Amino acid sequence: MSQEFSPIQNHILTRLKNAKSLRYSEIMPEKIANDLYNYHLQFLVKKGFVLKQDDGYALSDSGVKHVADPHLEDDALKIASLFKVNVITIVSRVVDGKIEILNQIRKSHPSYGKIGVMGGIVRKGELTTDAARRKLKTETGLDATFRVLGVERRLIYVKDKLFSDVFFPIAYADKSTGTLKVDTEFGHNMWVSIDEAIKNDSGEFDSIWNIVPVLRAIKAGEIDKMPYFYDEAIQSGEKMLL
Repeated sequence: MSQEFSPIQNHILTRLKNAKSLRYSEIMPEKIANDLYNYHLQFLVKKGFVLKQDDGYALSDSGVKHVADPHLEDDALKIASLFKVNVITIVSRVVDGKIEILNQIRKSHPSYGKIGVMGGIVRKGELTTDAARRKLKTETGLDATFRVLGVERRLIYVKDKLFSDVFFPIAYADKSTGTLKVDTEFGHNMWVSIDEAIKNDSGEFDSIWNIVPVLRAIKAGEIDKMPYFYDEAIQSGEKMLL
């Protein structure tokens, strides 16, 4: 990462990562002098990583980009900051003859508040299917065996500058075990109808376009006939959706 921050500044950014906005007192670390805390908060505002709003403080586009990048000092995430691999985990079940898909309302940036299927970073040396299983277990408490259906590479440009360049293997499991954790630090988890799942992942920006064709194939009972795919998609916009 090109920008390094102090422990207090990282605390502020981490707190804002998991919220749309927070008041001054809600971001403040414990056992720290107010003047010292305010200095670091205003530093982040001045540098353009935090925005001061009427209802408190929030991450700016630069702040969202910062927290979306893996921190190279984190042994679990030694991956280049903008160029990485994120596995998409699609899990289905059948209840009373109707297909349902596991969805999540995100609780962290860069897709705070977004509803859809979930996913996460594939670690260096980790098999994609193992990453899918690990992310599912961590974020929902469920366990499943996945298979990879295809890969989409998505490049996002914000104001003509590269925001992210990510490979998304799309993994699928039609069986899962365990008890669903409804609310975790990652988001609110829920089973939705197949039609609602298709609607939730049908956005034109900050979306993985191949998710919808996969969901439609699941709905039609033709997922086993779907050929393996690889696509590259370029998306652009004025700002990142928060």
